Amino acid sequence: MQRELDEIVNRLLDMNPDPIPKFILLKEFKGLSKSNLEYNDLYEKVCSHKFIMKWETSQNLQGFWQPFHGLTEGVIRMLLSYGLEENNPILLKAQECLVNLLQGKETTGQHEKQDNPLWYPVMFEPLIFASMLSLLNPENEHIKEQRKLRSNFTEIAFASGKYDAKADANAQFEHFGFKTKRAIPPFSYYNLLLLAPNGVNDYISDKASQGMVDFHMNEAGGVYYVYGNRPSKMVSISEQNRDSRDFWHWIRALSLIAQFKGWEKYEHNFTDWIMQQRNQDGFWEFPKKFDFVLSNSWRGNNKMIDSTIFVLRFLMKKQAF
Repeated sequence: MQRELDEIVNRLLDMNPDPIPKFILLKEFKGLSKSNLEYNDLYEKVCSHKFIMKWETSQNLQGFWQPFHGLTEGVIRMLLSYGLEENNPILLKAQECLVNLLQGKETTGQHEKQDNPLWYPVMFEPLIFASMLSLLNPENEHIKEQRKLRSNFTEIAFASGKYDAKADANAQFEHFGFKTKRAIPPFSYYNLLLLAPNGVNDYISDKASQGMVDFHMNEAGGVYYVYGNRPSKMVSISEQNRDSRDFWHWIRALSLIAQFKGWEKYEHNFTDWIMQQRNQDGFWEFPKKFDFVLSNSWRGNNKMIDSTIFVLRFLMKKQAF
């Protein structure tokens, strides 16, 4: 299949894509070196693109975009999807902000009404900050505390190989020193980001990883904030539903799950189905605009280019956020 995917990449490049998708294709799929003149020329165009400038000019002095939960997370994902490097000034400023938030030097000024007022500032926000920082700098030392904590919760929750919600909740209540109806499960979006292997380190055991993948695929009602249905149910590219139950949201959910050991037993069947969702030209084309548009406009071949890059990133395990 790799040869077939490589050919799709070549055909996309033949379409003369706009600067951002062209940069992504060459950087992520063709392995264009940073020392190459074409790489640097394209990256300069990406950094000065209106998509990037919009967020550079609206980033606040602290380094985030208000409201943090609801906007900053999405901006970070978009900037990464455009191919920005870790040392980009916007991302460096965001990294510094996330470290300050984790250290309690800054606050977002945000709060949510929950059954326990400690839930948002004590349980939830530090997890958000660490998971977003892990996208920008996976081995940042300031992530370690939250990563270890969430790893321990995950090991307890899947000690038997199956999810034990009671053991999970009790472990969290004991650690935080208060009870809430909203213990944060190990298969939540932010945990998936924080605990994903990075090619060097695994943060949970193979047993816990397999248990989490199996539960996610077959029992969980979806990936909160990402996809609103059971991921094991195949989704057609033409399917359009409310509550994030469409093809691209499904692919995004699978990309998060597929980072973990245990995905292998699902990979073949799901890959086959996804390959069948291409159009008559051999590309994927989403029926409507989605969150990770790369091209200057959503017209003509751009629909196929952006949709296909999104799916290729999953199939070739390039990005998950």
